Amino acid sequence: MTENPTAEHKTAEHNHHDHAHGEDCGHEAVEHGDHVDYVHDGHRHAAHGDHYDEH
Repeated sequence: MTENPTAEHKTAEHNHHDHAHGEDCGHEAVEHGDHVDYVHDGHRHAAHGDHYDEH
């Protein structure tokens, strides 16, 4: 079975960052299907509209 990276939608517990995740944000970037997750405080965040999802 193929993994569906968008199958589960869980909003990140803390969504108010003082920066936007991106190329030079200082967090490790991890390819995840059709998008990039950013390792943040021991878990991964993925941008989704005006918030981040937990992955």
